[in-house]
Amino acid sequence: MIHFTRFLCIALLSAVLALASLAETPDPWDEDYPPPANPDEFHDLDALKLRGLYERLQDLPLLSTQADFDALYYDLTLDLRNFSGQTIAGDVTILARSTAPDLDELVLDLCSTFTVDSVVVAGSARPFTLTGNLLTIQLDRVYVENELVQARVVYHGTPCQTSLYTSFSYYNRPVGPRFIPSIATLSEPYGARDWWPSKNHPADKADSVRISLIVADTLTATSNGVLESVTIIPPSSKKFTWVERYPISTYLVCANATNYAFYRDWYVSPGGDSLPLDHYPYPERLANAIESWNRLPQMMGYCEQMFGEYPFRNEKYGHTMFNWGGAMEHQCNTSYGRSITNGAHNYDHIVLHELAHQWWGDEITLATWPDIWLNEGFASYSEALWYAHVYGPDMLREYQTSSWGNDVVDPSGPVYDPTDLFSGNTVYDKGSWILHILRGALRNDSLFFAALREYRTRHAYGNATTTEFLGDVADVVGYDVTPYLYSYLYLTNRPHFAVSFGSGMVDGERVTVARIRQTQTDPDTTFRTRLDLRFTAAAETTMVLVENSEWNERYYFELGFAPAGLAVDPSDWVLKAVTTESLPLTILNREVEETTAGEAYSDTLIAIGASSGMLTWSVVEGALPAGIELAPNGVLAGVAQEVGSFDFKVRVVDETVEEDEAWLTLDV
Repeated sequence: MIHFTRFLCIALLSAVLALASLAETPDPWDEDYPPPANPDEFHDLDALKLRGLYERLQDLPLLSTQADFDALYYDLTLDLRNFSGQTIAGDVTILARSTAPDLDELVLDLCSTFTVDSVVVAGSARPFTLTGNLLTIQLDRVYVENELVQARVVYHGTPCQTSLYTSFSYYNRPVGPRFIPSIATLSEPYGARDWWPSKNHPADKADSVRISLIVADTLTATSNGVLESVTIIPPSSKKFTWVERYPISTYLVCANATNYAFYRDWYVSPGGDSLPLDHYPYPERLANAIESWNRLPQMMGYCEQMFGEYPFRNEKYGHTMFNWGGAMEHQCNTSYGRSITNGAHNYDHIVLHELAHQWWGDEITLATWPDIWLNEGFASYSEALWYAHVYGPDMLREYQTSSWGNDVVDPSGPVYDPTDLFSGNTVYDKGSWILHILRGALRNDSLFFAALREYRTRHAYGNATTTEFLGDVADVVGYDVTPYLYSYLYLTNRPHFAVSFGSGMVDGERVTVARIRQTQTDPDTTFRTRLDLRFTAAAETTMVLVENSEWNERYYFELGFAPAGLAVDPSDWVLKAVTTESLPLTILNREVEETTAGEAYSDTLIAIGASSGMLTWSVVEGALPAGIELAPNGVLAGVAQEVGSFDFKVRVVDETVEEDEAWLTLDV
């Protein structure tokens, strides 16, 4: 815990998330919303974006008619000058390709609070309806498969407001006695429809987007990609046109405007390539931003080292400040909270988290929202990797297991298609543990990071599912890793291990036995894990790796010493709970000495862990060879009168009627 103060250097009130009622939840857009005190609180705050899923999943299926076309390109022109009225005047063109043999309408997502002024297809006005947040456009004719269609939508009105936060926000920013007009967006997961018409599904990425933002000439507007032009519109306006030429999902499109300051930093790769890092902080926060964001070049270098080249190399990366209490990974242009830009480095985990999303979330985007952990779990684990890089390898374990980091509190899960989106506990923290558990199961960092890079290569600038990720990993490592992750991904909570051990002499050799029982009841199934068992004595330490997947398993070792202690998974590669218990009555023999027919034979069965009293042995299944008997005291003796391999199950019982059984084989 030596690094705990790194994340708590400012005395802050904890962000209280009133789960029982969204109406009681503090608004993260508020000027006085407290910033997250540590990574765990940041994950909880960031997960607020996902609460919209509960409000919208039922009314936002991918309609069959939306599956009939593929959105290729959007051209947005948004007039944002009516700040006092808080309305938008929009002009959006969509280019789409028919994926059906008979496409005769386009169905776009657009909030019904807007008024659509006109729709034009192929140069002619077309009939349309806007109801239930769906804009249905009747096309001029039937378009066959692979044919291109272009539609232009002119609209105006008030963006949608949700019960939690607005996807499009006009706000007055207090600076001393003045209030500065400011605009920001945050569209994850389904908020794009709140301010512009699109096919609002993460799996349909446009190949490119042009975003033109018209604002007062005292303001600067930012968006995705690169700034193509700034056009003066007399008497007192400007149009900022940004172009994103890489594929992008609708929820990653952004629009920001205020009286931003601007400065440029640079990342220079080991090969000498330069990438601009463009930052747009509030002018009153400029000095803070320069300090808080100055480790971004090192972070970029580390992410490239671990994950491969920055995916939007021909454009830029950087930050635009907004009033949300956290941050959002808008492609090439992360929106970053004012309150967490404090001129210090206790929020480096957030800077790194959003940067990591450029690989895990923006370049490779979840195919469906149940796969959200592919975004957030990857970015959260990237935080831990960065801190281990900076502060040493022990920090990885500390970050994953500490309450201020990626520690998980049960109830948790499932990670895939989570039922709990009200905190970062499942999607972010437990999502990060999926990767940590995978890394621990592989025990080969070269393979682990090769698997991540292969996953990236196969889905670059596209989408991926959990199943595809698992398949990609299997192809790299040579076997199916799903069994080690299944219960964490698709079920709840974690395994509970009750552990005991002991040792004794068997045929002149010291044998140590460890027993592990899985005792969890939710879920009522076992987890498959790979566990390190560390045995210690005064001057001895031995670590062995075992596979555990049953309710009650035992493991036998010849360590060469009598262990005094046993630690299960001491490096914490597995998300688990561990308790210790006294070793129950346990048979130490795994085999018996072989014999020759006609010769006198004797071997002794050994059991340890008895509660009290005399042990009584018996054969309960199978059979011994004729002439050999098992005495109640555990002595196996006689003269074998037949040849063969004889399997038999023995039972040992103590005076408290505790018992154990084991199958043995006597070869004659």
